[in-house]
Amino acid sequence: MILPLVLVLAVLVGFLLWRRESRRAGAPVTWSGLALPLLVAGLAGLGYLTLGLHPETLDWLSEQRRYDAVAERVIRGEGPSDEDHDISAQALTRVLQAKVVRDPTLPGWYTLGLLYDQLGAPAQAQEAARRALALDPRDDGARLLLARGLIAQNQGRLNDEADAQIRQVLADNPTHDGALMLRAMAATEARRFELAADSWRALLVRHGDGEAGNLIRQGLARAEAQQQRGARLQNLTFTVRAPDLPDGGTLFVFLRQEGGSGQPLAARRVLVDSFPVTVTLGADDWLRNYPERIDTLRVAARYTPAPGSSVEQAHLGSAPQSLDPDAQPAAIIELGR
Repeated sequence: MILPLVLVLAVLVGFLLWRRESRRAGAPVTWSGLALPLLVAGLAGLGYLTLGLHPETLDWLSEQRRYDAVAERVIRGEGPSDEDHDISAQALTRVLQAKVVRDPTLPGWYTLGLLYDQLGAPAQAQEAARRALALDPRDDGARLLLARGLIAQNQGRLNDEADAQIRQVLADNPTHDGALMLRAMAATEARRFELAADSWRALLVRHGDGEAGNLIRQGLARAEAQQQRGARLQNLTFTVRAPDLPDGGTLFVFLRQEGGSGQPLAARRVLVDSFPVTVTLGADDWLRNYPERIDTLRVAARYTPAPGSSVEQAHLGSAPQSLDPDAQPAAIIELGR
């Protein structure tokens, strides 16, 4: 509706200027001189309403009217009113985003980050959390919001930046349950089981007798079991021999359980300068949790003479064979044509 109004005002201003000049020249003033400009303005306005009005504009105007007051209360740090029970998270996010940029406050940015987190937009949640921290670097809520966004973007796994944010919260408040729970779960997903176990133990001290006690004990038991298995399965070393194959290609060594298929438990890709070659599977090479039955593990290898190739191109391989996790090497793999 703004464009037609501007056109009409422009025509009226032009008419007033024309009338003034006509009077100065002594010419009679009539409305017939305004007919053509008014026709142009009318046609332009009609064209805008029928063709130029975006179909979502009315929805956007409706959202502005509905959520403008809610966004204002959020920016001021006020709680929801009785009329806010049917709020649309997507609509409020759009309105609040526009308002908080013009009027930045800690509650505004923090709430916007929570909305983005709820909507599954971790990158936007991180940006809002960083804006909130810029206003108050010691705000624990904004730090944990940033950590959650980083973890969500890393497929639920703890990374170093998220861990640094959580550690800062725990440095100020060592018994912060939200920080401990977030670190325990995300560290488990990242297979950082020692850190996960420490977090579960800290929670167990405070909530062992409560309703969450059993769940915390289960999380601790899984982390400790994985930690014990990892002590045996990390840094497994294998020797790969291939006397009849050319050097300089790409080698893939991987672990599966007996009879297993699909994604391996662990895998490593190396460029081969010369055979025999020693390959070590470290903690970062594990793609899944450590298996309960270590005796069912099987190791195999695939090779292609082309350097930098993918595993699908590695057609030269070995049969799966058993291994001894306590031996050095854990297995000797023979590659053949």
